[in-house]
Amino acid sequence: MSHVARSPALRWQPLQWLAATSLAYITLYALANQLTSLRADVGTGVFAWEQGIPFIGWSIVPYLSICGFFLMSFFVDGDGPRLRQHVARLLVVLVVSVLCYAAFPLRFTFERPETHGLTGLLFDLLNACDLPYNRAPSLHIGVLVVLWARFAPLLRGWAGLALQGWFLLIAASVLTTYQHHVLDVPAGAALGLFALWVTRMAPLARAVPQRADSPRS
Repeated sequence: MSHVARSPALRWQPLQWLAATSLAYITLYALANQLTSLRADVGTGVFAWEQGIPFIGWSIVPYLSICGFFLMSFFVDGDGPRLRQHVARLLVVLVVSVLCYAAFPLRFTFERPETHGLTGLLFDLLNACDLPYNRAPSLHIGVLVVLWARFAPLLRGWAGLALQGWFLLIAASVLTTYQHHVLDVPAGAALGLFALWVTRMAPLARAVPQRADSPRS
């Protein structure tokens, strides 16, 4: 049976979707941060016992690694409908998050300890493009849930276990890098699950084409 080669347009689809989705994330996230910084009605939403959560400098590595998974997620599966579903999930997480930031603005309240070396450089990079707003739901956690749904079905055995372990580190890192307070995490997870649910695809009917020479009723 002959295979039809993918057209150049289809081969470029992942890159096009990556560029468009990344632009939407950068623009809306930065805009939400800047607008919240101008408001006087910004809350906190933090429990007193959260003071006991330790700051772990090296956890900036798993925290920022989500950017690599985000990039790769557009290229790991060449199926067009699943790629579009993935993009839709990411956009649902982004748009709902930004709406929540506008409706319920919150600020992170802990002072981050001073960091040095490579860890310090990574935190400087993060600080250059982020402000202590955009709290609940955690966009990081919402995107992580969508990435889990994208990568998990493709990996088995030790590779799958390693992925799950690293994703757990990413989830924990939103707290240990002092980027989010606790209530942001379940809110982000709920949003990610909502994005998976609202963008689920209906089962496709597997119609068997009739042969030209088959008898008809």
